[in-house]
Amino acid sequence: MSTVRLASYHCLGFAVSFALVVAACGPPTADAPTVYRLSTDPVAVTGGDVQGGPSEKNTEVFAYKGLPFAAPPIGDLRWRPPEPVVGWNGIRDATKTGAVCVQNSGQAVMQDEDCLFLNVWAPVERTEALPVMFWIHGGGYTGGSGSSAIYDGTPLAADAAVVVTINYRLNVFGFMAHPALSGESPHGASGNYGLMDMVAALEWVRDNIATFGGDPNRVTIFGESAGGGAVMSVMLMPQSAGLFHRAIAQSNYVQGWERPLSGDYPGWGSAETQGVRIATALGLEGDEVLADMRAASSAAVLEASNADAGRSFRREGNTWAPNVDGWTIPDDPFEMYASGRQHNVPLITGMTGNEGSLFTRGMGIDTVEAFETHVREAYPELADRLLALYDASSPDTAKAGIDHLIHDMVFAGPVRAHAETHSVMTSPVWLYHFTHVPPTAWGETLGAHHAAELVYVFGTLTRNDDDAERPLGLSSAGDFTDADFGLSETMRAYWLQFAATGDPNRDDLPAWPRFTLTENEHVELGSMVVSGTGLHEEGATLWHAFETGLRTDE
Repeated sequence: MSTVRLASYHCLGFAVSFALVVAACGPPTADAPTVYRLSTDPVAVTGGDVQGGPSEKNTEVFAYKGLPFAAPPIGDLRWRPPEPVVGWNGIRDATKTGAVCVQNSGQAVMQDEDCLFLNVWAPVERTEALPVMFWIHGGGYTGGSGSSAIYDGTPLAADAAVVVTINYRLNVFGFMAHPALSGESPHGASGNYGLMDMVAALEWVRDNIATFGGDPNRVTIFGESAGGGAVMSVMLMPQSAGLFHRAIAQSNYVQGWERPLSGDYPGWGSAETQGVRIATALGLEGDEVLADMRAASSAAVLEASNADAGRSFRREGNTWAPNVDGWTIPDDPFEMYASGRQHNVPLITGMTGNEGSLFTRGMGIDTVEAFETHVREAYPELADRLLALYDASSPDTAKAGIDHLIHDMVFAGPVRAHAETHSVMTSPVWLYHFTHVPPTAWGETLGAHHAAELVYVFGTLTRNDDDAERPLGLSSAGDFTDADFGLSETMRAYWLQFAATGDPNRDDLPAWPRFTLTENEHVELGSMVVSGTGLHEEGATLWHAFETGLRTDE
């Protein structure tokens, strides 16, 4: 199809990606808009042609699922940086998601090491290039996927964005370091393969997203939990420079990311030390260790990595996270942020009202003695200050105390550090506090728990029904009311406005004050949307003291 240019007005037709809307174009006029329309025709992307279709939830949105953004990381490509997409002949069906990455999960979904797929949702019709929202899922770097139902991009795309969700290698497959792996790398680095997958997916977006109506110069990375921690990591990676233009980090989880690749380290040791331990558990060592590790089955590798799993939020056992490899993460991330070495882009970051409650259910800390034991073992240098702050003097206060402790020392601390260190950059930062208790079974018992905001951000709230998929134990179903749907609309509007402009504020939304060290402001997203100050400042200060103490002791 040829391009028609008539004075200041034109309609573009792309032979493989967009069908020209003749009716919309009609007779040329001086100020008529350009209209583009997706169709069921195949579209060309890196590797070949793909064919998507209307979203099941809204036919005004097209979905393209299971698109490969790198070569399958299998065989000799296990524990290597992602390689370019392997091309295919014919038309690839893009109406179904690909396999999720190998993980410990009871979900009835297909798992495979061949899992480097992404999904795209885009409005059928547009008049301009749209902002791109690039989602990095959570799951402690051990589980989850970009194809979980809770992350369906249809509602956000319907509100004028192109949404991308990705898989990335997890656990031992995504973050395994080993001296032999470092030795074969031209950078002397190993272990951060999951982060490299994220960059490869961003490169795919740069090269292909215009096909779906997205603007490659307005890409927002956003993620929650380990995904929020990944956003913090990607903001430090030299390889990601220029690939994204705004960032949203939700409930940032960064435990373990300060570990060096090699050498001594307090607590659980270096990333390479952990890798040697896993190879030994596989019975592998010597000159052929790499070939043997790559030849081992994925089930055997996963089982070996599970053998020394540590207790929750303790510096022991196998812990999966990025490491300071000197290449993808050039230096201690704590120090990099403190010295302003992150990418200088607009930022939103924040947390829920009770980040700890979801995790403390299984920790068995329900007495004053158990609480004190945990505090003194996990944070010995700060124990007296923490015990005084949380004042656990009865079983009920012990439960509240451990919730608050995990909230501050695992999530609020990193979130506050992200906001505080970024506030001295020239790009602005906004801080939020999601305090709304969802009308779900978890909300009833856990309050405004970790990950409670996800269905509100994605607009995937559904009223209670037979909700078959519960990714990571979560569900999109609940007794949602008009107030819930209204809060979801407000949050989507903030996130989308930020993606479009770099500022979440617009005239029809409650004002969201910019975070600064002097004003210390945030917005509360609850039964009402209001501003406040001093969000969890005291607990976050103790997290900072703990992190500083670790480095002093090295």
